Amino acid sequence: MFPNLAAFLRQHTPVAEEWPIWTNGESENAVGSLLLQERTYLSSQLPPDEVVSSVRAILFRGNEVMVITDHQGDAYVVPGGRRERGESLTAALQRELLEETGWHVADTAVLGFIHFHHLSPKPDGYLYPYPDFVQVVYTAVAKSYEATAISPDPYVTSTRFCSVQKVLTLNLSAGQTALLQAAITQRATRS
Repeated sequence: MFPNLAAFLRQHTPVAEEWPIWTNGESENAVGSLLLQERTYLSSQLPPDEVVSSVRAILFRGNEVMVITDHQGDAYVVPGGRRERGESLTAALQRELLEETGWHVADTAVLGFIHFHHLSPKPDGYLYPYPDFVQVVYTAVAKSYEATAISPDPYVTSTRFCSVQKVLTLNLSAGQTALLQAAITQRATRS
């Protein structure tokens, strides 16, 4: 683990822990599968920049939350994606949300982060921090829609806003549930 990341993580307590398997889109036994340890944290502090590979957000529109359905039919509430070289976190967030959902966003605020630790050997040609990387999670507000900005993504089958009450009934991971509940609380205290 990167020493500065280890020091940063010692200052925080995870709210969820999971062990996902990321695949190349075929099956859990597919060549290229990655076994990971995933810990979700709530914090307004940013982790060390050199380990942040992606940005994500709980995206609100009034009393609705953006829900993405992936190619396997699973719902998630943290759209976003990878940073480009030299890109700031907020620029990456705005670009990724626009490309994935078609929405320009405003009123972003750091909500927490997700720390991933690889439990599998480093894949050949792997371009991201290893054995640890972090995704920073924000809250954001949808401002205007631009359908032509959406980049086709084979892993995303639909995007839609749903009422907060409906989203709370979805079968989300423990980490996403904790982030969603914290985002709802954060918005209520700002109002």
